[in-house]
Amino acid sequence: MDTLGGHLRAQGLKPERIHTEVFSALPALNPGITATPAVRPHQPAGPVATGPVATGPLVTFARSGITTPWSPDRASLLDLAEACDVPTRWSCRTGVCHTCVTPVVSGDITYTAQPLEPPEAGTVLICCSRPAGEVVLDL
Repeated sequence: MDTLGGHLRAQGLKPERIHTEVFSALPALNPGITATPAVRPHQPAGPVATGPVATGPLVTFARSGITTPWSPDRASLLDLAEACDVPTRWSCRTGVCHTCVTPVVSGDITYTAQPLEPPEAGTVLICCSRPAGEVVLDL
């Protein structure tokens, strides 16, 4: 959509006449030294619903179209999102910076460690939380 908007502006269309809306996850923001290639979201590697590892409640990443069972072996919802190559935004992994704040479409979560400052109602810090039941995240 950004490319299309740029093309329309280059053709002389007034910017206030161009309206776009993105229906996917925000671009990933993952600190690191080197860039990594983008990979399409997918089910995590290993056993899925019937395996011994992933037997917990379903976690849905709505914008990415992925629904997968929770595994208690995962440290956080962020870890699960990364295992599925769902684009995520994070910085601290401890609930301090709020870079990973994500809207919750439905369901409940629990925090592995209480964040210093809780996020707004209807959102979750995925870096330090786990599902308390089935959950749908706006990722």
